Amino acid sequence: MVFYSNGLLLLQMLLAVSCADKKDGSGVMGLDQLASSSTPVRGNLLFEETFEQGSPFALAHAKEIGDWPYAMQLVQAPAFRGHGACRFEIRQDQPLVKDGKRAEVTVVGPVSSKEMWYSFAAYFPADEFVKDTEREIISQWYQRADKHLGEKSSSPATALRIKNDRFVLDTGFNADLVSDGVQEGSKKKLDLGEVTKNTWHEFVFHFVHSYEEDGLIEVWHNGEKVITHRGGNMYNNAVLPKWKIGLYKAAFKSGASTLPNRVVFFDNIKVGNERASYEEMAPSAVVPNSNN
Repeated sequence: MVFYSNGLLLLQMLLAVSCADKKDGSGVMGLDQLASSSTPVRGNLLFEETFEQGSPFALAHAKEIGDWPYAMQLVQAPAFRGHGACRFEIRQDQPLVKDGKRAEVTVVGPVSSKEMWYSFAAYFPADEFVKDTEREIISQWYQRADKHLGEKSSSPATALRIKNDRFVLDTGFNADLVSDGVQEGSKKKLDLGEVTKNTWHEFVFHFVHSYEEDGLIEVWHNGEKVITHRGGNMYNNAVLPKWKIGLYKAAFKSGASTLPNRVVFFDNIKVGNERASYEEMAPSAVVPNSNN
């Protein structure tokens, strides 16, 4: 994993303190040990995880994976590029993690810029990700509720879900200061293509996070631009969204789905700033070691 900053020495010191303070109770593979490298800014990337060295997601914001080893594992195959990838699994009969059946990583905390880029490669094994009429989330942009205003937590305004072997981007907004979810008239379900199995899927997302008309979501799937959506895509909350990937399935908690498990592999995960481009963010792209 590589995390980039203009002040390398200061970053290393801050990370050492941050990692010492983090306690997520994962108990899996020494995930809280800082065993990765830090280098100066490379292009416009703020975060990159290739699973080629160190502990997976050692510099991620947070992990919600429980105490069982199957939830998140560093594996050698299948790998999108290089010699490693990360395997996520949730099971119908597993205990709850933060009141849900999930194995997720918050890659970055609440972002500081409205315009951001996100990307990853994902692989769905045919025997452990069979077609289901009940949906799950594999990527979400989640906002903290304004509890100081009496607002309660709600589902993410924008999330990448899978249902009936289709990728569907659910998005909407709510401009109210205190809300209880996305406004009904703003909800959109944007089809991004088929979930073909035993092959890698590349996704790139370009966001202007906003609850107003200047909001933007552009999506590329396997090198092809499939969506340009303009309009609100978040809540009118004090902080911008944080980005999570992994697996979350509400139907495992409710009992609506009786499938035993869900498995997905992730590789080449990136977060870019407002100056990033598709060419830099594509999971298969090689970014030059230089400041832009």
